[in-house]
Amino acid sequence: MPERPHVKYPFEWDGRWILRYHIPYEVEYDGRTHQIVVTIFREPSVHGRIQVGCEGRPVAEYDELTPGDVVEITGDAWRVTEVEYRTHITLERVSDGNEEETGAQAGE
Repeated sequence: MPERPHVKYPFEWDGRWILRYHIPYEVEYDGRTHQIVVTIFREPSVHGRIQVGCEGRPVAEYDELTPGDVVEITGDAWRVTEVEYRTHITLERVSDGNEEETGAQAGE
């Protein structure tokens, strides 16, 4: 019987994770609970922001996200595939060795 892949995110399905607008997500990572919240803006063009926090402190913020951008959330790389105004941001898992730099401000 083939080994089942480890799924870290209960929200991930078929390699994709749909983060709903203003719905807080909690993810266990490295023995701690991280909070993830998405905001989506319309002006000057549709783009999103993902904020990651842990124990009430900001860990990373990714702003001005559009399809093709890559973010790192709790040790995993994700590519933005869709940003739908006031609805959701869809992320797709990035395979190892295929990561790209983004405009992230980690640790702020």
